[in-house]
Amino acid sequence: MRPATEQDAAFLCAVYRSVREPELLAIGWPDAQITAFCEIQHRFRTAGYEQYLPPVESTLLLWEDTPVGMLAVCRAPERWVLVAIEILPSARSKGIGTEVIARLQQEAKAAGVGLQLQTRTNSPALRLYERCGFACVASDGAVQRMEWPHGKTRASRRPGKNGENPKTVD
Repeated sequence: MRPATEQDAAFLCAVYRSVREPELLAIGWPDAQITAFCEIQHRFRTAGYEQYLPPVESTLLLWEDTPVGMLAVCRAPERWVLVAIEILPSARSKGIGTEVIARLQQEAKAAGVGLQLQTRTNSPALRLYERCGFACVASDGAVQRMEWPHGKTRASRRPGKNGENPKTVD
């Protein structure tokens, strides 16, 4: 891994596109429209990262010294947020995401904080997060908030059945 720089913008946009392209093709968008949408969304997302306090750290993921993805994390004093992890299709299913998350979990544990993330309930990454020990603490049916508390026992919020309001559990 290495910090992402402005020179990585085109690569980071390509990674973003690789994640969003299947759903955009499914709705029938032509390539030019997908390209424009992904470029705009990537710019908005990057600008949005600067609004976090502290700002989001963007990191390039490398496999054999070749960029294969990105990781974005907000390291607030009370908890860290895994904002995004995206891996090119050609590098998926090689354990890269699992290894990156495991490293992040080790760092979070050493810092004494838990990790939190949000993901779509139909995201293929959901299985990865569950394998890495994240648990759903809230859901609105479309988006789940997940936490990895690094072994701390604490009350958390889990979604109710059939879209009911989340319930607090210990």
